[in-house]
Amino acid sequence: MKKVYLTVSLMAAAVAVVTVGCKCEKVCGDACETTCAKACAAKCAPVAKHVVLVGVDGCGARYIPWDVMPNLKALRDEGVYTVGRCHRPTASAINWKSVFSGVSPEIHGFTKWNSSSPSIEPPASAFDAEGRIPCIFSEIRRQTPGAYTVSLFAWDGIGNCHNTNTVSFTRWYAGKGDEYPVRDASVFEEGARQLANEPTLMLLYQGGVDNTGHKYSWGSPEYTNALVQVDANLGKFMTALKGTDMWKDTAVMFVADHGGLGTHHGGVEDIRVLEIPFIVSGPAAKGLRLREPMMLEDVSPTIAALLGYTIPESWRGRAAAVAR
Repeated sequence: MKKVYLTVSLMAAAVAVVTVGCKCEKVCGDACETTCAKACAAKCAPVAKHVVLVGVDGCGARYIPWDVMPNLKALRDEGVYTVGRCHRPTASAINWKSVFSGVSPEIHGFTKWNSSSPSIEPPASAFDAEGRIPCIFSEIRRQTPGAYTVSLFAWDGIGNCHNTNTVSFTRWYAGKGDEYPVRDASVFEEGARQLANEPTLMLLYQGGVDNTGHKYSWGSPEYTNALVQVDANLGKFMTALKGTDMWKDTAVMFVADHGGLGTHHGGVEDIRVLEIPFIVSGPAAKGLRLREPMMLEDVSPTIAALLGYTIPESWRGRAAAVAR
């Protein structure tokens, strides 16, 4: 009888080792619900081959005019949606860096709206082998060197928030503030052309909404009109995307970096500044639910989980979209 008990104990210990180090816990951030390796693999299997990330600077969740934004509303209604929160101070580079790097400002060190490098030194453990804080683009390049990625943006500060040298095709649409409508439209137009390359990840960043908020105030008629223009651009892009073979394997994400109040946001203590929209939609997002509360450092882990990539140990965010 003692021999039998010893055998069972050893088996139990082996199972415990498998459970603690399983793929579900490392990639998805969940403890195993089963000791079955097949179940673990199914839980963490990629659900998308392509992710399109639409980022709209200054799009406060409480200011979205859903009734006049039919294309964004369709993404919301056909996918999953939540109101997340950004970091304080509520400035652009601080929060976009969190979006791409999977960590909070206390880790990545960006502390100003236009930070181009850390103002406070990140912990050594936050850097990858090449001495950079890993972002979602660099992780895709590291894990799949041949993957094609795209980054298109109308504000140069975005280029400092992710490792553009690890992106296959990147373009900054420069210009004056009042030229944002044209610049933002160009981002979506080029994005539609890039669909021919079937990118693994595509970033489409819009800067005009934030610029309009600063000029006319958040929630003003001009601000609403800027959001309506984003929706029109989005609609044209979605028509092009749905006409491709890659659509059936695509997830579309929509996120902002902060809201605003009056003509300001950084340093303003108000819920309308902190709340941001987060949508995961598209055919590859079917059957998913969102874990809450959602923070901006959850965006890149969510992209990684959708695509089936391993999340760096240094990332503090978690996958927000998980199987039901």
